Amino acid sequence: MRLLLCSALLLTVSVTATDAQELNCDVTVNLDNIPSGQRDFLRNFESDIRRYLNDTRFTNEKDLEGERIQCTFNIFFKSMAGEDRYQAQVFIGSRRPIYVENEPSSKITPILRILDDRWEFGYVPNQRMIQDDFTADPLTDFLDFYAYLIIGFDLETYTANSGTKYFQKALQIWSQANGAGLKDWQQSSTSYSRFGMVDELNSAKYLSLLSAFNTYHFDGIDVLATKPEQGLEAMLQAIEAISQVRQRQNATSVLVKQFFDAKYLEIAESFLKYPNRSVYDRLRLADQEHLKSYDEYRTRSQ
Repeated sequence: MRLLLCSALLLTVSVTATDAQELNCDVTVNLDNIPSGQRDFLRNFESDIRRYLNDTRFTNEKDLEGERIQCTFNIFFKSMAGEDRYQAQVFIGSRRPIYVENEPSSKITPILRILDDRWEFGYVPNQRMIQDDFTADPLTDFLDFYAYLIIGFDLETYTANSGTKYFQKALQIWSQANGAGLKDWQQSSTSYSRFGMVDELNSAKYLSLLSAFNTYHFDGIDVLATKPEQGLEAMLQAIEAISQVRQRQNATSVLVKQFFDAKYLEIAESFLKYPNRSVYDRLRLADQEHLKSYDEYRTRSQ
């Protein structure tokens, strides 16, 4: 099936213009915490961010010239940090279609669900936003960083290790911003940090996790419609392999937490079709942060 799906994807991209971008991001902005007299300076902020994410070409890969990756940036302004400077928290999400017999279906699977609450940047009306790999910019570095993560994770769902170069790009952005002294890019002890994410993504110790991430999607969720038992077994194998990273290597792994935060509802619902409801005991053991959901779904009928 792997070869068939890859061939289908290549056929899809072969008819696409060579200057196509990779992302189709929905951007929303909440300005409730900004004084009303200052909001006019941000009236174009939402459209500027949307335009940058959707019009920037982040890669030169021909296999990314097909259907754009669907993603979301929900930006909540927290406060002003000075003249034309702001602090915000951002929800970043991405998703892709679930495939049925090598064709995208109407169902989607979530890939990323991240809440980053430490974005500090400057913005002025009519500001020109340019992607620059060699100059630290608090505004565009943040957007580039997550664009590369979105692209890398999306690729990993189809072929293991295919997102490596984009995870490396995200690490380069972090190193540049951190080296420039941008304080929201410093290493953090909180449960989520940009450094923790790219450090794990670029470490050989977590290759097994990325392999399991691929198995979950390509051999699991994408075959449920045609071979449900096979798909569920692949998903279960992947879930337990990802959980073992937390148990054996790093109890506070950012990648493990990110996976289960994005997937727990999908997992709980998918295993309603498993022949033995005791499987929820295994899910509870693998993902102890979402016990309530697994307990709830265990008692549901299909």
